Amino acid sequence: MNQSSFRSRFLRPGPLVGAVVVIVAVVLVARFAFHRRSDAPVIPVEQVGRRDISQTVEATGTVQPIETTEIRSKASGQITRMPVEIGSVVRAGDLLAQIDTVNVQNQYDEALAALEAAKANVAITKTQEERAAQLFKQGVMTTDQNESAVLAYANAKSQLVNARSNLSIAKQALDDARVRAPYAGTIIEQDATKGQVIASATLSASGGTLLFKMADLNRVQMQALVGETDIGNVRPGMPATVTVDAFPNRPFRGVVQKIEPQAVIQQSVTMFPVLINIANENGLLLPGMNGEVTISIAQATDVVAVPLDAVRSVRELPAVAAALGLDPDSLRAQVQRQIAARLAARGGLRGDSAGAGRFGADSARARGMGRGRWGQAGGGGQGGAYGQAGGGRGAWMARGGGGFPGSRGDRQAAPGDTARSGAPWAPAGGPGGGGRSGQAQVVFVQTARGLEPRLVRLGVSDFDYAQVLAGVNEGDEVAMLSVAEIQAKRQQQQAQLRQRMGSAMPGAGGGGGARGGGGGR
Repeated sequence: MNQSSFRSRFLRPGPLVGAVVVIVAVVLVARFAFHRRSDAPVIPVEQVGRRDISQTVEATGTVQPIETTEIRSKASGQITRMPVEIGSVVRAGDLLAQIDTVNVQNQYDEALAALEAAKANVAITKTQEERAAQLFKQGVMTTDQNESAVLAYANAKSQLVNARSNLSIAKQALDDARVRAPYAGTIIEQDATKGQVIASATLSASGGTLLFKMADLNRVQMQALVGETDIGNVRPGMPATVTVDAFPNRPFRGVVQKIEPQAVIQQSVTMFPVLINIANENGLLLPGMNGEVTISIAQATDVVAVPLDAVRSVRELPAVAAALGLDPDSLRAQVQRQIAARLAARGGLRGDSAGAGRFGADSARARGMGRGRWGQAGGGGQGGAYGQAGGGRGAWMARGGGGFPGSRGDRQAAPGDTARSGAPWAPAGGPGGGGRSGQAQVVFVQTARGLEPRLVRLGVSDFDYAQVLAGVNEGDEVAMLSVAEIQAKRQQQQAQLRQRMGSAMPGAGGGGGARGGGGGR
């Protein structure tokens, strides 16, 4: 067989070779499409519905009695009886301690006897005074004798008053030897024991000996330390829920009693003590228990709510756009159109005296001050509704005097900030804004055309959901953005890893030389 016949028979492309080529191409395309599908982020969505939302402030604290009373004795002497101890529950008037009554009992007996003698002396001198008066009228008794009888009667009455006063004092001293409970409560501390000699609280310069400390534990309070960033939202009378470590599954209801004006600084953090009164009729809460308090500062019942995982501020949109695979310029245009529509609906569009644009980008173009990334610096004055006074570069928002809803200066606003000024779409730092008031955020709604950004204004929020005041409706499906952000970050890390591994492989970048060497062979 000659060479031409061999080539025509074995090397000529036939139908089988073409079919193999087609199959290989189909497999490669299918694998490429599969990998493209596997790399595409799958964004979960959640339907906007109605729910109850409670905005709260949380803090930690310690249970303590509302009032603690120190029990001391007015009498001095040795304790002969002590029927109570720590933890004893007493009623008002119950005996707490008995002091030796030998001296005070003797004083009482003497005062009682003196009173009886004073009474008898008054009776005798009264009779003598009456007899002397009759004899003086008859001329039998002289004037001096009559006056002496009158004076003796007056002295007897004075002695009677003094005897009664001494008896009252002796009786009080006898009663003071019996230390009784001033009100119903619980003994929480015992500082003296039976047989101890104590000093009087009224006669001793040191204030006397402390016997007990007692408190009414039916009503206790928790002193919680609230951070200064949250203390402005706390008011007396707000409901609170207390959970202590001893009973983690049993919440206790309370009410904010007062806010102490003196701040407490711990580890460079400024906090204010807040006292919460708690009903404790069953006596489960004891002084010194540690726990957490949740103060309800705002509540909304059966309102349209959006998950906070779906909410992002305008400043975060560049990263979100990259995670969702959206065009940043198109996203910026949509957001700006919505802001313009909101402001135009309430007559809120205004520019500076030189006619700067309504937004930062327009203001920059009008002034010729260069382009920023998402928002541009405005000229002097306000620089438009969202311009930055004095120039500079914007990044999604112009900084300073204005800013997109959802920001205050350079600070990113938290979802759920409530409106204070009543301006529904006013920028937080601009005219008509109220600090953190009326701040707008952005969610992405699933539509027939895909994910579309929507400006939303939020009200009361908790850790999971926020009340929607405007922007989306019940039944809309919003994208949960955390998954997309995590997937985008993972893909970026994988790409970086593949790049590092590829550059570290032997022969990387030298394929041409190897191929050339092979050709030489």
